[in-house]
Amino acid sequence: MRTVAVCLLLACAAIGAAAAAESRYTSIENKHCRFDPIGNEPGDAEDQLKTCPGLGGTQVLVNPSHTRLHIGFAWPGRPKVAPAMAVVTGWSAGFKVEWRGLATRKGFAPYAATVRMRFKNDDKPGEEQVLAVMRVKRGEACLVGAVDIRANRDAYALARTLADTAPQFDCAKDKPRIVGTETESAKAVVANEKP
Repeated sequence: MRTVAVCLLLACAAIGAAAAAESRYTSIENKHCRFDPIGNEPGDAEDQLKTCPGLGGTQVLVNPSHTRLHIGFAWPGRPKVAPAMAVVTGWSAGFKVEWRGLATRKGFAPYAATVRMRFKNDDKPGEEQVLAVMRVKRGEACLVGAVDIRANRDAYALARTLADTAPQFDCAKDKPRIVGTETESAKAVVANEKP
């Protein structure tokens, strides 16, 4: 009887471990991405859309525009769905995307992506940096919330906890929020505007 109980506990633990959220990473560095010209107006030749590999059939779109940089997502293949072009905006961004999701028999099923957004601040030395946490599923992407890196010692842990709430986040109804210490840069990310 005791052996059966131990086996049941081990089986439950294995099931729980298999369903545990985990992180995987992809790069948005230039060398890992493809550049395509965008725009048809005079002077638009310099505008380029950077398409980078993501996970779970998702591509990451990086669109620089003058003093802003937009991060979005696209889903190639069928059925065709429209890309989400400007899910989050900043002055610049980090070099990688942290994906949160579940390992499945078919691979990795992401439900959230986190990107480090950077902002210039004329009043302070250095850059302001905020982790933007986004809900990502085929045909839909939206901002779940933001965590200021400088203002929170455990910013990455806070961002992962926030990312793990993404499956319950309704892009049509729910509003993005700031987790941890509220700063002007985090507010700007949540408002999707330049600070």
